[in-house]
Amino acid sequence: MAVIIYTAKRGLSAGHTAGQSYELEVGIEGVSPSFNREENTLTTLSGKDFTTFYRIEERDSFSTVAIDDPALQAQMREFLMSVAGGELFALDLMGEPGSPVDPVTHKLRGNPSKRLVNSAGFYSYSFQVKVYDENA
Repeated sequence: MAVIIYTAKRGLSAGHTAGQSYELEVGIEGVSPSFNREENTLTTLSGKDFTTFYRIEERDSFSTVAIDDPALQAQMREFLMSVAGGELFALDLMGEPGSPVDPVTHKLRGNPSKRLVNSAGFYSYSFQVKVYDENA
């Protein structure tokens, strides 16, 4: 199980308060890391390349396990809505609530999706993030 630490802002679930930090424990079944590099390559007439490197952005794509608990679905909705404006959040793939192991700070990229897994109300969530580096 992974732990997501975020500050509630929008789409609050029952009993939650805006501005309060919450931990969400959810199973992650898929992680796809990738890198998005910004560069410009010019090739001379003789075939020699000149590359100007600007930056590299580390991205991850996550997919949750199928969730059938309405309270957990409401908190996933709250989490995704609360970070939709570029707010930072931490995701710890190996941690437990209250016991972080290796939390990594992220920013949401693109639009998250919610997929119906079966007709019994199981949903899986997918979202892409930028690994946030405050030194970049």
